[in-house]
Amino acid sequence: MTIKSYLVAGTAAVALTACGGGANEPTIEDAETPPTQAEAELHPLLADVAAANYSLEKTHAFMTVKVGHNGGITQYRISFTDFDGDLAFDPADPETSRVSFTINPATVETNYPGDYGAGHPDSQWSSWNEDVSRDAKWLNSDAHPEITFVSTSASRAGDLSGTVTGDLTLLGVTRPVTLDVTYNGVANPPWFEGRDVIGFDASTKLNRSDFGMAAYIPNIGDEVTVEFSGEFLQDE
Repeated sequence: MTIKSYLVAGTAAVALTACGGGANEPTIEDAETPPTQAEAELHPLLADVAAANYSLEKTHAFMTVKVGHNGGITQYRISFTDFDGDLAFDPADPETSRVSFTINPATVETNYPGDYGAGHPDSQWSSWNEDVSRDAKWLNSDAHPEITFVSTSASRAGDLSGTVTGDLTLLGVTRPVTLDVTYNGVANPPWFEGRDVIGFDASTKLNRSDFGMAAYIPNIGDEVTVEFSGEFLQDE
């Protein structure tokens, strides 16, 4: 989703000065550049994180939607299996970060264990996945083949958390939503050949009726929670 949140690592490069002029002693030319004030104030979990563009590492990313069922006695969950995201991230200035997501609503996974055909003999659809993704009262993916989120602002809430506000377009309706975002850290595994991979969790709540999806309220709740957990890989 931009993400959004996170903030800052403490690195401090210590400048080396010559101590006696010995042949093997470092000279001022060998010194590392001292950190800027912003870099010196970074949170340790953001040490060595590159200010760069990142793309969603899709093999380690998860997006779940939950909504109250039977008046809210349970939280019914579905997930999307095809979505992508781009992130511009600067650990020293996270409020300038930008994130966008594109979701394919035809890739809903409901994990429906029953015999859909037997339970829905009048349905035009072959499965509950297809019903939720394609029916006009739900995600209507034939008419609206993308769900998008584009960030418009980000703000810091804590050392590793913040909010990202942006425009969500669902069923052809665009409305602002705000994500609560937590930065989880950085890894640099050898198979990425020096590129950083950074992790975030994010969530938001919205009313589906605001986007024109009002079927079966209140038996199926109006308020929907969207949850994301995933990794972003530094672009080459």
